[in-house]
Amino acid sequence: HSQKPRTMTGSEATTSRSALVTLTVPSKELAADPLLSIVASVASPYQTTVKIVKKGDLSLILGPDGAETLTHRNAVLRALCGMGLHNALDTFGSTPLLFLGGHAARSYAGASPVSALAVAGISSWMSVASSVRDGGADLDALLGQLDGYLGSRSFVVPCPEPTLADLDLYLAIVAKVSGEALEGKVKGCAHVYRWLEQCGATLEMLQAAAAKNAKMNKIPAATIPGGVSAKPRPLPLFFYGDEDESMVAAAASAVRSATSGGAAKKTDKAAGGDGKAPSGAAAAGGGGGGPTDEQKKAAADKKAKKAAQKAAKQKNQPKNKGGKGNAPAAELTVSALDIRVGKIVKAWEHESS
Repeated sequence: HSQKPRTMTGSEATTSRSALVTLTVPSKELAADPLLSIVASVASPYQTTVKIVKKGDLSLILGPDGAETLTHRNAVLRALCGMGLHNALDTFGSTPLLFLGGHAARSYAGASPVSALAVAGISSWMSVASSVRDGGADLDALLGQLDGYLGSRSFVVPCPEPTLADLDLYLAIVAKVSGEALEGKVKGCAHVYRWLEQCGATLEMLQAAAAKNAKMNKIPAATIPGGVSAKPRPLPLFFYGDEDESMVAAAASAVRSATSGGAAKKTDKAAGGDGKAPSGAAAAGGGGGGPTDEQKKAAADKKAKKAAQKAAKQKNQPKNKGGKGNAPAAELTVSALDIRVGKIVKAWEHESS
């Protein structure tokens, strides 16, 4: 039998199922926690109500009816980036960054064990960041272990970009040591240095996105300590293989000079013979010019010499009468022929012949 349509009445008809949250945060705590400030600023102001108070405790009320309240800082951040706003901060197209690596929705109900492990990893790494902030972790030992861990990974959890865990750990580190002091600690840690560069650039991008909502949510801009300075990385050089050594050295010197802002003018001893850059290197690096006339002439002489040697070698080789080129003809054998023996038993004219 057909089922009659159900009509909601009373309070049931006016109950909202929207993803609405209310964040209450003391002003001092907000100023001291740039990640919380950025996440609250990036979140949609139509879904997130931010109350900045002078006294009180941090809390996040989920839903319009306040059915659940979170008070732990890490749980508040994960809820804002995950199910608290129906994964709005972890979905392509609705956020400048996948704060949970795109794993939030797929980690529930056993849909994806990989995503469940990734979300658990985010929680664990945020706990590590908390221990760094509280002074319970040896920073030097942590940086060394992190460098080995990042040797085969882009970020701390499987994701093509930094997640909430990466940003939290980054901010905990730069809050302890930043600038030149931090660069000195990670001088020999290439993987950590690369990771610090990427996290710093991501936070700059998020600050720009947060500034767009500043008029509506009234959240002050976050203050982030300086991290490491981005290393200039030259573009790769490609050669055909027949260039003169001086030309290769001049090109390499030009790239190094351009990368260092024109300050580096020296090259290896193998390039110039006496530890100085070749004569054309400075011109190539400063004005963007090519090799000198002497280098061009040397390269042309070398090419002409190679061409003469090749012509003489080809002249001495016996030519094939019926073949093409100077390669000797391949030896013919009976096995190369496809010989088949048979008997025609029937033949007829084709219909359209």
